[in-house]
Amino acid sequence: MATNYDPEISSLKINESEVLFTLSNKGEPQVIYENAIFNFNQKNQSTKYWLCVEQQCGVYLHTNLTGEFTRINGTHTHPVNPDQIAVKILRDRMKARILAETTSITRIYDKEIAKSNLSKGATAIMPTIVEFRSNMSKARRRNTPVVPKSSVFNIPKLYQETIRSERFLLIDVFLKRGKDRVLVFDSKNQLELLFESETIFMDGTFDSTPDNFKQVYLIHAQKFGQGLPVAFCLLPNKRGPTYTELFERLKDEAILMGKQFNPKRIITDYEPCLLPIVGQEFPAAIHSGCMFHFNQAIHRKITELGLARDYLNNDTIRDQCRQLMALSLMPIDEVEDQFKRLQTIMTTSLDNLLITFDLQLGCPKSIQIFGASLT
Repeated sequence: MATNYDPEISSLKINESEVLFTLSNKGEPQVIYENAIFNFNQKNQSTKYWLCVEQQCGVYLHTNLTGEFTRINGTHTHPVNPDQIAVKILRDRMKARILAETTSITRIYDKEIAKSNLSKGATAIMPTIVEFRSNMSKARRRNTPVVPKSSVFNIPKLYQETIRSERFLLIDVFLKRGKDRVLVFDSKNQLELLFESETIFMDGTFDSTPDNFKQVYLIHAQKFGQGLPVAFCLLPNKRGPTYTELFERLKDEAILMGKQFNPKRIITDYEPCLLPIVGQEFPAAIHSGCMFHFNQAIHRKITELGLARDYLNNDTIRDQCRQLMALSLMPIDEVEDQFKRLQTIMTTSLDNLLITFDLQLGCPKSIQIFGASLT
């Protein structure tokens, strides 16, 4: 009887009379029979010949071309080791999952060990996670598609679905006559969270963006008092029409699900091309600026004005700059008065920072950066 290797086998106890097909560490075909491992040797028109892996053993296993056991020649000159077989089957199962999934290697290792019921002897010879992860990381990298050199490429099914084999790639569209590509990844459950959330957060990052794209744009929904990532977008640029395309397509998806993409509050960074699009696409929403990016903008300006050393070494200047940042925490009706107070007490070396804040970051009645209220 022949048994093909199945990564979903839950027990490591197999019938010794079965022929179990597997692969060597180098990917060569092997069979396991009566707790011994055989390498493929040769075949003719009707028979495949398998030779015991132990040197000087010389035992041959015969199967037909469909893998059915026919006979075995000789007697093993070495003791068989059921624990070694159990470990090999477990490692093969882990490897199959590692190459087929994007789940972390450590998590796969822990889950498979937990359900394996290894004997004490098998546990003693099972590689540790450190040893196993080193080899399997290399195997996974070899199996990972190379990074495309253009935006025109096929996305493997593995990356279009979740680990539960549900849809993950939501939007895949080309803009500008096929030159710019927009990709959006999220699951059905994440979409439901997005469309049901009254408050959403949006932010782009540029440092970790893959080649052929300009930014990774993330949308978070608010649930249980936390911001949960619900949409992962690869965008080709930072232009208004691209943001419009993104929001319009998400609105279309909401309609298909019988919902609306109409949050009451939107919190973003201060990307100039994004802000008018948010107002255009979500006119009824309160558009707030992100406090982190607000303080980041002030600190960046401090550096641009050559004040970084003073900010670091001068307690007075550092305290006054922080008071400027803290205006975002004041009640709106007090912001103007507090800003005027800072104008009277700040050292003259900070005059240019105050001018920039007043002209670009906005005062008096509420703090605004390019039209987005920080409230």
